[in-house]
Amino acid sequence: MATNGQTTSPVANAKGQIVQVPDLTVPSNRIAGFVDMYRKEYFEDHSLDWALDQIISRGMAEITRQVKTARERAKEKAAGNLLKELNMTPAQAKAKLLEMLALQAEHAKKQAETKSV
Repeated sequence: MATNGQTTSPVANAKGQIVQVPDLTVPSNRIAGFVDMYRKEYFEDHSLDWALDQIISRGMAEITRQVKTARERAKEKAAGNLLKELNMTPAQAKAKLLEMLALQAEHAKKQAETKSV
């Protein structure tokens, strides 16, 4: 589908709807220097189109890895802060959690018995 001489591509948005988005035009000078710098080690005799695809897919993979790492760090920090706040070692925290889960299960069992009587 073309609009005003510009091509578009169908893309699914966050709501799951398909929308037409204008295609990007990337001037070669934005990647040519980078490609030339690593031509022997990585890009070999491939085209700039292939190189751009590699840069985009590798960049997306790196961003995904970085986001996952940041999420994991946030979880670890939250757990570490909680352990510091409670002044417990991870082993003590695990034992306490298991104890609390057992008490909760016992309490739920007693409530279920009371309701069935």
